[in-house]
Amino acid sequence: MIREWYASTFRALSNRQFRLLWIGTSISGLAYTMQWTVQAVVAFDLAGTNTAVGLVQLGIGLVILLMSPIGGVVADRVAKKPLVLCCQAIIGSSFLVTGIMILTGHLTLTWLVLLTAIMGLAFAFLGPTQQAWVGSMVPKNILPNAVALSQLASNGSRVVGPLVAGLMLATAMIGAGGAYLFMGALFVVVVFTLLRLPNTPAKPDSERLPVAIEMMEGVRYVRQHPAIRTLMLLFMSVVVLGFMWQIVLPAFLERHLQRPTADVGFILTVNAVSGLVMALALTGVVSTRWAWPAMFGCVGLLGLGFVVLAIAPSFEWTLWATLALGPGLSGFMLVNNALIMANTDPRYFGRVMSLLMLAWGFQGAFSLPFGALADAFGERAMLFSAGGVLFIIMLCGGLAVLRLSRDGKLIAPTQQVSSSP
Repeated sequence: MIREWYASTFRALSNRQFRLLWIGTSISGLAYTMQWTVQAVVAFDLAGTNTAVGLVQLGIGLVILLMSPIGGVVADRVAKKPLVLCCQAIIGSSFLVTGIMILTGHLTLTWLVLLTAIMGLAFAFLGPTQQAWVGSMVPKNILPNAVALSQLASNGSRVVGPLVAGLMLATAMIGAGGAYLFMGALFVVVVFTLLRLPNTPAKPDSERLPVAIEMMEGVRYVRQHPAIRTLMLLFMSVVVLGFMWQIVLPAFLERHLQRPTADVGFILTVNAVSGLVMALALTGVVSTRWAWPAMFGCVGLLGLGFVVLAIAPSFEWTLWATLALGPGLSGFMLVNNALIMANTDPRYFGRVMSLLMLAWGFQGAFSLPFGALADAFGERAMLFSAGGVLFIIMLCGGLAVLRLSRDGKLIAPTQQVSSSP
């Protein structure tokens, strides 16, 4: 029984190429999640305001929003290995430079915004290229499992990264500068790991069109394929709403539960651990007929978490809400990404995944108005409203998928996708 579960859950790791890529991306994922924690502390220390923290995050979001569609086109045109290595090297270098500037006392808020924006620019190309590389190196029948394992590694990083970052920040001999140097050193390991992988062929020059035309081809491809379009709309709407509870969490704890804002760290840890457990449970499901129901079940669980948090009378109720919020969002993203890759023609992997990345840009853009509305109408009202909208999304999305299934427009996770646009 356990052997069968293990074989089903981790079967894509039997592919040596994917195993190496998975190890490399898991290490880089640790650095990414550490960075979100360390970056916020550094920005606040430099300027002493929450606006400074938001400014750094907004810069990343805008760069990804503007550049990821171009990154998707490039991902579908060029050999994957050199581009991934180049992007990883740029991100690692930005971490090392930031660490050195902190230790030498030369880092300013302007430099932090600039260096972080450079990282965001590299990630706008790295994200779709890495996903497209996965699609090109594993057989179709294990592709959903490979995508799910990538999401599983991301969830694991969300547990370990903030913990490691917090320990380094609390250690006087290491601090923020040492943490950034450590993150940069991790990318040295990543680059050497990925150097062992074979390259993929670039798109022939005879098949290349101008970037703008190929970008519009990607948009047209999504628009003409109902299953991909539905999955992408679901991802964007759920991701934009799904993280909003974290925006108002500090104020919610202080104003409604009379708890210190420092409790945010503990709640987010519980959120990440419970999300990891759900991701592990669903990794073996993404290639089965239960994938679609599981995805909508996660949306419903996420909506329930928002509602429970909105009415939570105590800190204990907040933790119960977190046990729904973490699994709901993590499980949804894992299954949704796997289904998108299973329904996408390999020629469009990069462009489709780059359009999917726009969700993170929109999430950053909507954080400010959500926070402003929470200040105007109250945290509980906004949390309850978001939960209600998520239930509506679950219902409307489910009805749309049932209609597509009835019309024969859904591709099973293990079925070969047609190459015709």
